[in-house]
Amino acid sequence: MKKFRIQNGQKEHVPNPLHLPEKLDALVATFSDNIVPFLVAIGFGTRIFLLPSIGVTATGYFVVHRNDDIEVRDVPYMYMLARLFLLVLGPGSYSVDSNLYHIYFNH
Repeated sequence: MKKFRIQNGQKEHVPNPLHLPEKLDALVATFSDNIVPFLVAIGFGTRIFLLPSIGVTATGYFVVHRNDDIEVRDVPYMYMLARLFLLVLGPGSYSVDSNLYHIYFNH
């Protein structure tokens, strides 16, 4: 949410290391920071929706913060590891995905 905070009349500068069009970069960052956590929490499309979020955190770790101290780099690193962990394990048995699977494939 730091991207939306306005201090001294200006929003925080968010780097665009992949040089995407500004609107696309803002859309991907906003989607992965605000929509994906909600979808993952309810377990809807967990694996597919984690991919852009992993991409954003990997870009932060490997591109934006590549020359920073470990204290700065550890935040995107830990987020990326947590998201990779969820990607591998999947949404779990109490998720929307699991319920949809049981409805449509277990008559």
